[in-house]
Amino acid sequence: MLGALAGRRLGAGALANELGLASKPVRKVLDALTALGVAERGADEAYGLAEALAPLFAKGGADFTAFLEHSHDMYTAWGENLEAWVRGGDWSGRRRDAAGIARFGAAMRAMGTAVAEHVADAIDLSAARRMIDLGGGVGQYAEAFCRANPRLVAVVVDIPEVARLGRERLAGTALERRVAFEGGDYIDGCSGGGFDLALLANVLHQEPAERAEAMVARAESELAPGGRLLIVDFTVEGEPAAIPVGALFAINMRSRGDTYPESALCDYAAAAGLERFSRTDVGRHRAAWSAWKPLE
Repeated sequence: MLGALAGRRLGAGALANELGLASKPVRKVLDALTALGVAERGADEAYGLAEALAPLFAKGGADFTAFLEHSHDMYTAWGENLEAWVRGGDWSGRRRDAAGIARFGAAMRAMGTAVAEHVADAIDLSAARRMIDLGGGVGQYAEAFCRANPRLVAVVVDIPEVARLGRERLAGTALERRVAFEGGDYIDGCSGGGFDLALLANVLHQEPAERAEAMVARAESELAPGGRLLIVDFTVEGEPAAIPVGALFAINMRSRGDTYPESALCDYAAAAGLERFSRTDVGRHRAAWSAWKPLE
């Protein structure tokens, strides 16, 4: 519905007819979206997206539709599992098939592209020539970083199905030769080392503490002396209840993962032998932490 309104205005009846929906429910939903500031209704009773949101739902642009669909699936799972989980039962996760993996990749790209570009602007990448992106999905961070630094080349490591989607997405583009995709494990694998930059973007929260620490150690092992580890993730300093995004996301990770405080990330980096731990804020409740491998 939001995508259908991107860049144009339609009455509720016309929109319902176009999408094969019922007119009265569509009007009520559009009125609710207008009340929330997502849509706007003109004197002619035609609706359109709020001006600031329209680019997020324009096909071929930074289309956010895939992330909304992912969020819908996620909160549907909450409704099906949350009560049983807090009573000590299992959370019945659904294994993603090929189509589900593609939808998840599209959602992460929709959510991550703008953040990746913001991180690329906030972090000095000029010294990096070779980068490894562990758990890098379809390459949204590698793409943003390579655009920011024309001399940078990247290797993105993710499961084989996601690596294939990444290769397909960049095929025929100017970055095809600069961003390589490697299907493999982001903890136990090895990509040969010698990288100037190792990135862990929005992946530590997917793992329990011991595996998160192991991921930091893997990243360190891939760095050349003097190389930089960069972690991008939610911030959860202070009382968890005061940080809504991190606290809610911790539920979504259940016992499989968590959102980690800065002190834990610092400890993981120190345990891996990294030094000069520092932080750069890159958005509301989101930060990029850096640590460096000592020169030998």
